[in-house]
Amino acid sequence: MGIENITARILQEAKDEAKKTQEAAAAQKAALLEKAAQDAVAAEANMEQKAREDAQVLLERRNSVAELEARKLRLAAKQEALEETFQEAVGKIAALDGSTYFDYIVKTLEPYREEGGEISLNARDYGNLKDRLEKALEGSRLTVGSEQANIAGGFILKQGKVYVNASLEKILETEKKQMTGEVAGILFG
Repeated sequence: MGIENITARILQEAKDEAKKTQEAAAAQKAALLEKAAQDAVAAEANMEQKAREDAQVLLERRNSVAELEARKLRLAAKQEALEETFQEAVGKIAALDGSTYFDYIVKTLEPYREEGGEISLNARDYGNLKDRLEKALEGSRLTVGSEQANIAGGFILKQGKVYVNASLEKILETEKKQMTGEVAGILFG
């Protein structure tokens, strides 16, 4: 065996080894590319699923906000209807026929007859009821003052530095706080 044969054999072994290394590298490359492709498909599916879930969450949030706004609008409309109902009640009480409304004023003043004080009426009641009221209050310490109150009806009683607000607006405001649930049940129940 000569040097040429040894060299040829070494060269052949080196070529064979290089071929095996290239084949192993190509197989490893193919395996890595296959894994990367699978990972990309899985990542794409995950991103697509996450996008669907995010879209669903966003849709549910928007629906919740829309439902909340609708409830707010319904509540505002109900509150407006309640307010209109109580305002209408003030108008109806103020527009009661003369004797019914007059009797209401006299009855409301009854607890104050002994304590006394000055009564202020609105302009309409002052013109329509002043004389009758003074006659009904004879013998009491109550007087009808000339100062007219800016109220829809009822009266304001001044007892020294104390004011008793018995205006229809104030009375119904107090009643409204107590009756809102009941009235809402009747109107919207």
